[in-house]
Parts: sequence; C-alpha cells; structure tokens
Amino acid sequence: MLRLNKTAVILTGVLALTAIAPVAALAAPVTGIEVIEQSSTQQTEINSPSEYIRWLKGQAGAEDAAQKFSDLSEADQEKFVKYINDPEINKTIMNAIATSNGDKISLNGGDISVNHEQTVIPSKVSPQAADYAVQQRATSTVMGIEVVQVRERVEYRVAGIPSNQRVTEVLNGGGVVDRYLIPLGRMDVKDDKGYVNSGGLATQRSVFTTSFVHPKFGVVVATNNFTVYGNVQGQLDHWVFN
Repeated sequence: MLRLNKTAVILTGVLALTAIAPVAALAAPVTGIEVIEQSSTQQTEINSPSEYIRWLKGQAGAEDAAQKFSDLSEADQEKFVKYINDPEINKTIMNAIATSNGDKISLNGGDISVNHEQTVIPSKVSPQAADYAVQQRATSTVMGIEVVQVRERVEYRVAGIPSNQRVTEVLNGGGVVDRYLIPLGRMDVKDDKGYVNSGGLATQRSVFTTSFVHPKFGVVVATNNFTVYGNVQGQLDHWVFN
C-alpha cells in the first residue's frame, strides 16, 4: 500500500482502483476541504517488459505484481505493456468502474477486469452512541495483475435510543489510492468536507482526477466523483462513482 500523508496539499501520484483502521483510532473530525498527498514516481514512458519490471522494482508494495508479470509469457508481457500504454484502455477502466453498479466486469476477452468490495467496521463508544466506518473499494486488474486500487470511506457517529437513532456527525473520511501501477498515469484526489445529507446519511465525496501523458497522443484527463453514504445501522447505504 502506498503511504499517504493528509497534512500536505498536492497528490503526486500515479491510475486505478483491507480493512479500515478501528474507528476508535480515528483522527479529529474533518474541518474543511483538503487534499490527500501521495508520494510516488513521476509519469514514466515504458517501452518494453524489461523496463516495466525495472520500474515495478522501484514501487513500494509492487513485489507481487513484479513476480506475476515475470511469470507471464513473453508474448503476454508485450501485450500487457501495450495495454498500460494505451490511453483508451485507461479510460475504459475508469468508465467500467463508473458503470459497474458493484458488479464484476470483464473486458477485452477477460484480460481486464473491474471488481468492487465494501467494508463495514462498527465500534461502540457508549450505550447511546456508536461510531462506524464504511468504505467502497474498486480494483482493476490487467491480465491477472492488480494495477489499480482506489477506495472511498466515511467515518461517522450515530446517537440516540434504538427506536430513534440518527447520524449526528461525520468524523473523517476521504479518497485513497492504494495502488496505481500505470507508469504514464497519475491520479490526484481532493476530498470535500463530509456532512450529513438531507436524508440523514453520512456523506463523503472525493474528486479523483486521472491524467495520462502519452508521447504520441498527448494528455488525456478524466475526472470522477466517488461518493459513499453510511446509514444509522452502520452500513454502506450506497455509493456512486461517476
């Protein structure tokens, strides 16, 4: 997993799409719009399987991906490199995340897949109140190798007697890029302030901006909103990636 630092201002990262830490260990409540910083290499042109292996060896947490890539046949390695260098494939991945409605999607004859997973962790703090953390995670693989993993989470408090409970505040939350192993890509994440919406749901929205700089095709930019909603039962009510 890439290390994140929420005290700085720019995400310098690379695309894509576990558990959340216990709610008792959450930071102070969100107080305003913020940007997650992610440190990684700059966008890099890759022209051969050997160059990609060298690049992977410089990425934190990419050992498994490097091994799986090395295990591919030479023909499949060449095919993989073509995929990750194709701006249209990158747009296809993001579009699949946005339109999957939580279902697993297979593309390009099964070479590319997109999957979703949700996590819910309750933590009681008193007889009258409970803190909950829910998240939605999206993962994309290319030829069996996980190249993108992103998630959106919201951490919030529910108070009241069992017959009359309500979400009282959003404690924390935001978007996270856990993995992005596309050298020509970059993803920036900006978190809006979490809030309780008119329907009484804890709401957290982040803007994921993906840029892909190709030496022949120029810059391709896509912007997606990733929003999750938590309810009084401590469950992920629903999520939207668009």
